Amino acid sequence: MIYLFCYDFPSSREGDRRRAKLARRLEGLGLRVQYSVFELELDPEKLQDILTMFGNLIHSEQDSLRVYPLCATCNGKRVRLGVDAPCEHGALLVW
Repeated sequence: MIYLFCYDFPSSREGDRRRAKLARRLEGLGLRVQYSVFELELDPEKLQDILTMFGNLIHSEQDSLRVYPLCATCNGKRVRLGVDAPCEHGALLVW
């Protein structure tokens, strides 16, 4: 299953640090398709582990992290305008 991770953090010193830390972790897990949007191919069981890890990073009163599942059918119907992500992919390999 491909999951779309989208986040928004406040523009402050602390928010910038949390945002950078989250982005670094996501870059190690999937493909950055926009500045604050990543695609990760995960087993549903692994998703819960990642959400627990990220839940310890974000401040629920200030930060927003949304995760949208994309089934194979929905993923095949994506529409893109403009430039591709820096590294468009087929199936992702997660180690």
